[in-house]
Amino acid sequence: MSNIRIVTPIVSGGFRNDAPLRGTLPSDCELSQTFLRNGPESVESAVDEVLAGPGVIDAALTAESDGIDAIVIDCMLDPALDAAREAVSIPVVGCGEAGLEAAASMGPFSVVTVLQRQERAFRGLASRYGFAETLVSVRGIGIPVLELEKNREASLAATVAECRAAIDEDGANAIVFGCTGMLGLARDAADGLGIDPARVVDPLPHSLKVAHEEVARGGAVDKSLYPEPESKRITGFTGWPTLFEWMARGS
Repeated sequence: MSNIRIVTPIVSGGFRNDAPLRGTLPSDCELSQTFLRNGPESVESAVDEVLAGPGVIDAALTAESDGIDAIVIDCMLDPALDAAREAVSIPVVGCGEAGLEAAASMGPFSVVTVLQRQERAFRGLASRYGFAETLVSVRGIGIPVLELEKNREASLAATVAECRAAIDEDGANAIVFGCTGMLGLARDAADGLGIDPARVVDPLPHSLKVAHEEVARGGAVDKSLYPEPESKRITGFTGWPTLFEWMARGS
């Protein structure tokens, strides 16, 4: 049995339909989810990532104290992923890292995401994780995260169009969605493209499977790579009580 917590690094609860997750979970996986108390309503920029960071660390610390076995950061930009790994000992899976790795394992791949402005961020992540030479393109569908569910047919049509262009024009063999808000579109997109569904990576369900496997292996954060930071005085984070108490220890 694994007990996994999804940390969704925004304050906008109910922004998508999470029903597709239920059919992807192993039977011995228990799932919980938390949103941020303080932070951005969506994560689509470097500024949003920074604003989400304190809440992600706070949620990670809370999850570990609650006895959770592993954490999945529910955002393809991996906000505060390294920081969360420094803060806790349980496995922390970033959807960006796991999703890019899955797509890259199939050869040349593209990221199909919400906004084109994220291209720089995804090229940076691909470089950081060692997939820069395999990433052939980043394509935005022109629909912000919080607009995806308002017209699902339009979101799917735009997604299929950019996936098709990534395959036909850019030479991608696989697609990974650049936003976990696109949850549930992968199979319909694959059907629309006439390709094997395995070639379209839906990053949140995939990351949950990765976390479940980490727990089964008895995985933990490698503290030689992610050592706990030294305690020191900080101010102004009383809105993140667990984080504040943790950082202020020993001061």
